[in-house]
Amino acid sequence: MTPQPAYWAEEFTPDEQARLAPYVTNLDRPVFALRNLPETVKGALFARYSRSGKTLRRLFLDEFADNVQSPGALSASPVGQARATALYLRVFDDYGDDSVAQLGGAHVACEQASNLLTKLLERGRLAAYLEQSTRYVSYADRPGGRWRYHLDPDVEASDLGP
Repeated sequence: MTPQPAYWAEEFTPDEQARLAPYVTNLDRPVFALRNLPETVKGALFARYSRSGKTLRRLFLDEFADNVQSPGALSASPVGQARATALYLRVFDDYGDDSVAQLGGAHVACEQASNLLTKLLERGRLAAYLEQSTRYVSYADRPGGRWRYHLDPDVEASDLGP
């Protein structure tokens, strides 16, 4: 029996890959960094991600990459800047939430991380963080046939699994 990969990899069309490539360090692994984006766009993207069930790359394609003029080329106007500015104004003014302001800097996404790993990263204070909120994101679905949380194989195989 072939072992299942340790993580689920989202599939992107060739066009989506070309649109993403200038802005992320890889297209097929759950840990990646953002690049070539204004700080406000990165912060707004992560703020939006905390309340979305989508992967960060999918969210970027669906909601922020609309200003890319040609695949693989950096736009003369900052990518997603208008949406990011509107999101910042809404979060700051309407909700009074200044946590988005802490999201400037190097952005590394760690998707499909267990709660244990998340707590380890948070505790070490290696960086500021914003996690997907269980208040807004359903953990009942199974992207790629996997739960969004770790389920021990022995427990899953037992009568308690279901």
